[in-house]
Amino acid sequence: LWLGTFSPYLLHQQMKLAYDRGIQKMWVLNVGDIKPAEYQIELFLDMAWNIDEVNEIGVTAHLKSWLGREFGSNCAEELLPAMEAHYQLSYIRKPEFMGNTREEERDPKYKVIKDLPWSEQTISERLRSYTVLSDVVERMESNIPADRQDAYFQLVKYPVQAAAQMNRKILTAQLARHSKADWKQSDAAFDSIASLTQQYNSLQNGKWNRMMDFQPRKLPVFKRVEHTAATEPMVTDRKILCKWNAMECTYGKPVPCEGLGYERKAAGIRKGSSLTFAFDDYGKDSVEVEIRLLPSHPLDEKQLRFAISVDEAVPQTVSYETKGRSEEWKENVLRNQAIRKVTLPINKQASHKLVITALDEGVVLDQVMLY
Repeated sequence: LWLGTFSPYLLHQQMKLAYDRGIQKMWVLNVGDIKPAEYQIELFLDMAWNIDEVNEIGVTAHLKSWLGREFGSNCAEELLPAMEAHYQLSYIRKPEFMGNTREEERDPKYKVIKDLPWSEQTISERLRSYTVLSDVVERMESNIPADRQDAYFQLVKYPVQAAAQMNRKILTAQLARHSKADWKQSDAAFDSIASLTQQYNSLQNGKWNRMMDFQPRKLPVFKRVEHTAATEPMVTDRKILCKWNAMECTYGKPVPCEGLGYERKAAGIRKGSSLTFAFDDYGKDSVEVEIRLLPSHPLDEKQLRFAISVDEAVPQTVSYETKGRSEEWKENVLRNQAIRKVTLPINKQASHKLVITALDEGVVLDQVMLY
């Protein structure tokens, strides 16, 4: 896909699930784009070789060990949070998906870069996060041993800063379409990606020349963003009454999924088990609940369902499995979340309990929002 931003935590969760369910003789890995995905490939192979060892130390410790081996233990301490942030931001939206375009669709509207469904505040916060991240890897470069400088550029600096510039290119263009930013910022980010890629391909007299391209397959998302004006207003954020990550439940026994989720606090719910979230009354007779889950496929059954209720009312059953390459499946892939919205009646009382129960194996809850 370009930068190899696939979440190592998702890789571990999925392959461990496969192994635990009997896939223990052979794993096959497609490494056609081998250069930008060195770490994930190594994690995959280490799990295939000795999954118990990886399970015991966890992905974060595995990543830290890998960084220490490549750049020294002192550098690994500072680089680890940066790489975790890099994978987390890409989990929410991959650099290659920032244009809101789709290559496989025939309709020409999917070839045009357009707004993401994000507010100005969300965009500003994401850009700030990438600025901080980019500054960290830039500053750390001077601490890297001389004989590891090229490796550092390829494994850390290029993917992190190229991802940062892609976000800057697309998101400042979105702001510029709404007269909230200067188009020069987007154009400068495009030039920065080209410059970073040229540096990559020039390392060691071109040892890795053409292994990286700043415009893979000339897809629209990689081009300079056309200067246009928006025809629809930007979305605004709704006021959230409460927000929880799965690991922040009030009662229940969530199954930790290390590093997984928008805020790295997603959790599995065993079939038949429940997670409870307590909240205070706010003077209304109903509440809108938005449930965000890992968009996986069913395991044993053909369904992926959970039940939801408030204050011991009759639970509602909600399905969220997808069929084939449906529109919902595509959106789930692009945002790394399956989303369901349910409106539930509530009685007047001091506090309430929202209960989510897994009805099938494989339910992984990421976040719950109340509106």
